[in-house]
Amino acid sequence: MIRKLLLATLFALQISILPSWGAETVLIDRLTSSEAEELDIDIPADVPPGYHEVIIEISDDAGVLDKKVLTFCKDLNGNIDWASNCPNLEKIYSEEELIPLTERAEFPSYDPAQEPEKTKDLAVTAFAVLATLSVAGASAAGQSSNSSNSSGEKDKESTDGNEGESNSEDKEQDDLSSISAGDLDKIDRGPGRGDLSNTWRRPSSLASDALFAGVVTRISRHLPLLARTVADGTYLRAMFGSFAPLTIVPAVILGVLAVLDTSGQALPPALWIVMGIIALANLDALAGFVAGFIFTAGVAISGNLSSRDEILTVAGLYIIFYAPALLASAIRPLRRLASDRDDTWERATDYALALLLSGWTMSKLIGGLNALAGIQLLITYHATEIAWWTAVFVLVRLILEDFASYNYPERIAAVSGEFKSQDTIHKVISLELKIFIFIQLAMPFIGFNIKLFLGTLIMAAPTIIGLTIGKKLPKTSILYRLMPSGAFKIVAMVFIGTFAATFIQGLFANPRTFLEWSFVALAIPGLILSILGKMVKEPERDWKKSQIGNTAYRILGVLVFLLLIQIVRGVDLYAAVFGK
Repeated sequence: MIRKLLLATLFALQISILPSWGAETVLIDRLTSSEAEELDIDIPADVPPGYHEVIIEISDDAGVLDKKVLTFCKDLNGNIDWASNCPNLEKIYSEEELIPLTERAEFPSYDPAQEPEKTKDLAVTAFAVLATLSVAGASAAGQSSNSSNSSGEKDKESTDGNEGESNSEDKEQDDLSSISAGDLDKIDRGPGRGDLSNTWRRPSSLASDALFAGVVTRISRHLPLLARTVADGTYLRAMFGSFAPLTIVPAVILGVLAVLDTSGQALPPALWIVMGIIALANLDALAGFVAGFIFTAGVAISGNLSSRDEILTVAGLYIIFYAPALLASAIRPLRRLASDRDDTWERATDYALALLLSGWTMSKLIGGLNALAGIQLLITYHATEIAWWTAVFVLVRLILEDFASYNYPERIAAVSGEFKSQDTIHKVISLELKIFIFIQLAMPFIGFNIKLFLGTLIMAAPTIIGLTIGKKLPKTSILYRLMPSGAFKIVAMVFIGTFAATFIQGLFANPRTFLEWSFVALAIPGLILSILGKMVKEPERDWKKSQIGNTAYRILGVLVFLLLIQIVRGVDLYAAVFGK
């Protein structure tokens, strides 16, 4: 029996953070001999659900004298069971284990509460990107970053054909719950070499141009997102006339191949098919839309679109198939003429941010597929690879847009449809539809409860305010200088979101409860910034127009871009500043 000498030893309690199929230890605490006489192991609240070990070591200055290993599990309700009896836990399969699986019923189930850290990171990213891509959130950024572009565009005239004032009012009425698909600006420039070339001069081109422009004009008031999707290939129609819609042919082929590859199941097709559809969607969102529609129809005809999980799986894949170009244009303008050094700087910024954030957003969309599907999917292990290729495809799109802008400006103006602004009734109907979709997509992460409705209400509040009292809110130029915008807004939102999520996580041992309340907490910063964004008034003199201000703006821009790179790499900026 160990005598009193051993009472002076320290107990080192270590716990593995990964389940028994992966091991990594972390020191919990050190106990004095008096504390060890009544040992009461307290498992930290941030230990994730899963099967774990506690290693108790009795040691002195000479080394370890005795060691005992205790096993336990933490279930999805936050309960600790020292008998390792947690029937609601599901093993997280490796990529190698998922490869042989082909039938949806074979795939292991998935609960986002089992990976709270991953789900928290996804939620923080989603709210940050959502806040930045929202029109109201980006309105201040648009006033500054696009002001230098006014000399090269028709007074900010976009494909909706509305006056700047009307367009501004629409933007003020938008919010976090409505992501802008980005304007496709007409170019105010004399005829380019392409306008005078034969690349588009075919008898069928006039009919093709009229057809697509007419569709955009007719459906824009009722289905603005679909109209924006149809209008996405405007630059191709400007260059190639009636040959441009031929992108739909490979889209149909890839859509059929996706159905055949999955045997009509609600599962992601082979990686090369997914990459092919994303590449086409970056060239023309309509092609991605068609491929997604054929895949959805094939799954439905096969009878595999009958459950909620199957519907959400296909919905998530549909977004991934055709949204990349729309997301890129919402982040930064796809078209911009560079007539001076300031414009050139802004265009370089367009390239840098569009590539970086498009790939980042795509990786998060793919990372969220498991929760939507309710099963563990192989494609999530290729999120980084798909993100890199998405950035490459966006680069190709930007280069082609620049080529068309300089060589086919008159053709772009001629083939662009005219967007009609929505009236109040259509905006209310649109808001109701967005709320319904938002609830359906959020429910797999946090469940159907009061927190879901609170978070949704917070997300929808700015739109409701914009439709009612938005124009009556006071405007001040002080906010123009204080409000974060553009890339800096993403950095700020990630930092604030991480702080809020970390604080909430420390309050709850139950991972489900943590995810539910973090959903509410993460929506609040976006609400505040969105409302403040509606109160922004552009000052008569922009500080960035001065020589000192312009230099400071560029230096700060580079610093913010470097911070964004760290965020995309997965660096926890909050932990880097304040520690864990």
